[in-house]
Amino acid sequence: MVAPVTQQQWGNRQTPWGQPPPQRGGWGQPYNPQQLRRGQFAPNPYGAPVQFLPPRRPRRSPFRSLLAAMMIIGLIALAGMASTNATTQSAELPYQNEDYRVPPPDTTPPPLPVPETYEEAEQLLVSNKLYAQNTPTPVRCTATPINVRTAENAQLKNHFEELMECLVRVWGPPVEAAGFQVVRPTVTIYGARVTTKCGDAEVNAFYCSGDQQVYFSNQLADYVPIVKREKWAADVVMAHEFGHALQARTAILISSHALGEESGDKRTELELSRRLEVQADCFSGMSMGAMRQSLGISDSDEEGIEATYNAVGDDVVSGKPNVVGNHGLGRSRVYWGSTGLGTSDIGECNTYTAKDDLVR
Repeated sequence: MVAPVTQQQWGNRQTPWGQPPPQRGGWGQPYNPQQLRRGQFAPNPYGAPVQFLPPRRPRRSPFRSLLAAMMIIGLIALAGMASTNATTQSAELPYQNEDYRVPPPDTTPPPLPVPETYEEAEQLLVSNKLYAQNTPTPVRCTATPINVRTAENAQLKNHFEELMECLVRVWGPPVEAAGFQVVRPTVTIYGARVTTKCGDAEVNAFYCSGDQQVYFSNQLADYVPIVKREKWAADVVMAHEFGHALQARTAILISSHALGEESGDKRTELELSRRLEVQADCFSGMSMGAMRQSLGISDSDEEGIEATYNAVGDDVVSGKPNVVGNHGLGRSRVYWGSTGLGTSDIGECNTYTAKDDLVR
């Protein structure tokens, strides 16, 4: 969900992980963005995904059977060794970006890039140069799971700031290769309520574009139970918020908000909000995938990661299976989070060219 507050030059935005608790209030007041030079805005500039033809079946060779027969004995003898070596080789993949110097947390980051026209905003969403990049895989990260219910604020801060260092190591090179500048945010731990440059926030985790920093409530696990059940859930949450930081630094976040408001149509605005949110899910999944080897993420851990995305779907949170929300249904969030987890091709996270059914 996106929560605007009154500011100039597009205003400042909070982009929280899930919905605010039902008994709580809103996330700030509407704002009036600085006007772009007016241009034609197409509410739905989305095309179908590219489809690839299946590979051509090779012509059968008359020598194949003979060669196979000759190799059987050798293959049987080597089978056990190959099985053992496969695991070893998988664990020994060299880490990427080992020489990349991660900057310290930046409390005075440079201004966010802003499109000058609505046409440019469209282009930044649909064909952003970031989509042509790949994240390095695997990337080293020494963070370990943390119990967010029992950890002290200082422990939470140290853990999540270490995670931000890992995330910048993953995303710094591709963001810079796309012509943008990455910023390593600080992490603020708060209780039931916090006041930021984006306004007042209650229990949640969110990215604030006003100061380009990330916030995490130490009471989040009480409102989103899956955070205390799943091993990597809190890190998935924070990787999602860092995904919003990536969108902000590449002008995706501001372009999506601008086009949504310019459309004057609530359904279009909600759709663009969902495309923004599930893209942050995809970026977070890609981050966890890049760090999978060093973190020791197992198949069962991946199931927990997918369950985390589902738990904060609009339908799951509201209890309304056909709700038209601003974050996406549980199945949509799982789809995009899993997509990111299984690839390093950032273009696969281009939710702005995805079919409508994938961003419900």
